[in-house]
Amino acid sequence: MSRDKKVSIITIKVIIIYSVYFNAHKVYKYIFKLIIDDSMEDSIEKIKNMAIEKGANSVKIIPISDISVNDWVRQKCEFGCRQYGKRFACPPYVQPPDETRKRLKEYSKAMLIEFTDLKERGEWREIQKNMASLEREAFLSGLYRAFAYYAGTCRLCDVCPAESLENSSLFDKKKCVNRRIARPSMEGAGIDVFKTARNAGYQIDVVKDENMCFKSFCLLLLE
Repeated sequence: MSRDKKVSIITIKVIIIYSVYFNAHKVYKYIFKLIIDDSMEDSIEKIKNMAIEKGANSVKIIPISDISVNDWVRQKCEFGCRQYGKRFACPPYVQPPDETRKRLKEYSKAMLIEFTDLKERGEWREIQKNMASLEREAFLSGLYRAFAYYAGTCRLCDVCPAESLENSSLFDKKKCVNRRIARPSMEGAGIDVFKTARNAGYQIDVVKDENMCFKSFCLLLLE
């Protein structure tokens, strides 16, 4: 057998072996992805059930594109909320809308959680604590990028140290006594809750009487 013929045969064998390995590798990667996806779906379903158990009325998985972020939302905090500058988890201590937009681009899906028949804003405290539990459960289940956005002004403390500060800066946030579980509200980060909820198929209207029951929404970024 000539030298050139031997080289050709060896080349063909190498190509065959490489092709078999490469295709097998693609199959293994595909199977592995299916296993991971199934595991993540199981984790998400578990968290959805946990949210209902903790008092949520309904839960929907939404694409990040459903989340509406607008600059005008932030001015509602600056000029409409009496708690502005009085909570470390509220503006101006949380990121502006532009930063929220950037952060959302790193995710593909989120969990929008509806709480209904609320009678007073004080009920936000329990909701916020429950959202912290949901975020932790998501993290422990493998959704390590999970991050929660709460409903309304931070209620984790009766009195926030931010209230007594003068000439404050972002570095004062280290004085927050609940830093592990304090999270910004959707509104505080520039998220239009009305538009986001409607994009997800929820009905939401302005509450015209403070004595009426109302609903709130929270967001849990997943992956």
